Amino acid sequence: MSQIADRPGGLTLDEAMLGGFGGFPDRLFLISVGENRYAANNVTLPDQQNVNGLACFPSADDATTYMGLLAGLYGEIVGKSFEEAREITISKPVLSCMLLFDGGRIVDVHWVR
Repeated sequence: MSQIADRPGGLTLDEAMLGGFGGFPDRLFLISVGENRYAANNVTLPDQQNVNGLACFPSADDATTYMGLLAGLYGEIVGKSFEEAREITISKPVLSCMLLFDGGRIVDVHWVR
């Protein structure tokens, strides 16, 4: 599997990384930044379209790594089911997908719009 980027900010996705939710575990970790708000990320698709996605992690350690990569991002790491995270994403009109980060890199995308 190709790597997308070393750092989460300002990413450009490899076309092979788009689509599906097969790589998402049943349990995800999100970074809650308060008042029903969660960490999200803006990424650039291969066609140069920018999209916003909910930042999701397979472990609390991955969420901690992500916070370390983004200066100024602090929050509480919370566990959610895949469906709960999907519902959060759907409830935020600005978000079009869920982004699965592993080791500070996006490894899968799940589209909700």
